[in-house]
Formats: sequence, C-alpha cells, structure tokens
Amino acid sequence: MINFIYGGTVSTKNKWKKALLILMCVGVALGGTYTYLMIDFKREMISPATWQAFSPQDDRFDIKFPHDPKESHEEVSIANKRIEFHQFSAQHQDAFYAVSYLDFPGHWKLLGSQKLLTKSFEMLMENEPNVEEILQQELTSHNGDPALVYKIKQGGNEISGKFIISGNTIYRVAVTYPLTAAEKAEPQNFIGSFEVKS
Repeated sequence: MINFIYGGTVSTKNKWKKALLILMCVGVALGGTYTYLMIDFKREMISPATWQAFSPQDDRFDIKFPHDPKESHEEVSIANKRIEFHQFSAQHQDAFYAVSYLDFPGHWKLLGSQKLLTKSFEMLMENEPNVEEILQQELTSHNGDPALVYKIKQGGNEISGKFIISGNTIYRVAVTYPLTAAEKAEPQNFIGSFEVKS
C-alpha cells in the first residue's frame, strides 16, 4: 500500500515536472516570438519602409521623408541682406517634417561656425511664438559638419531640430509633434537621414 502510494506520488511528481517543463518551453517560445515581434515592430517604427529618399532639384542634400514634400521659397531680410530661403515640408499623421536652408554671404564665415549656429538658434527663438521651454541646446556635429542640436517645448508640442553649416549654407532639419507622440514621430530617424552632398 505504501509502495503504491509512493509510486503514485513519484508518478504525479514526474507528470508535474513534465507539465512544468512543457510550460517553460512554450513560455520561452512565446516570449521569444513576442520579443522578436516587438523588436521587428520597433525596427519598423524607426525605419519605416514607406519613407522615401528625397533630393531637391539642385541635388544638394538627401533625406528620407514620409512622403513627397512640398517646396516653398521666399526672400527674407537678414542683417540688411535679401537672402533666398528654401523649405521642403511634409505633414505625416500628427507630425510636421521640414528641411530649410539659406545660402549666406561669405563674410559671415568670419563670425565662426559656433557663433553662426548660436545666432541662428537665437533668431529661431525670437520668431517662434509661445515657446514654453528650451529642453536642449547643444553644439555638436553632423557627418563632420558643425551643427547645433535643439529641442523646445511649444504650446503642447515639441520641436526637435538641428542646424547644420556646410560651406556657405545653413540647413535646419526639424520635426514638430505632439508631446504624446514623440516616439511615433521618429524625429531622430528623420534628422539622422539628412546628408549634405558635396
């Protein structure tokens, strides 16, 4: 009787062990699948297959937009100089993506790239309405060119951007998006895809 119960207990223990082992294997398999799918989903978010490479007609830069951007240009007055300002922009879901640039007079280079970048950011702040907070402002580089990266909070939105100086051109690459959609807007993906052509 004791052997029978003992034998039954061992048999039950073995069944539990097998069941636990099967559950663990299934759990690991499902966990691996979930992790793979999440990584794949995040990869898709960071590099959406639908985004397309774009270069303007003068072929001065490459960037990836969510779809074909609209082009606009106008003459602006900066330091008593009339300068042509160009912009390419696209609205995608809740985010606004834009690349703008202007070619500045050669003597501006005497200021030095750091001063030019800082002044460009200051001018942006003077002309942007309802700026609540400067979250980031840092001198850096972009593919070897002097740059200033910034992030500001403005009326429920966030703007992530970068000023880049290449030769006698200053570029601004920026994404405006709701605070709740920072990851979805993928500003770093957009800004990181910008490349000046020599």
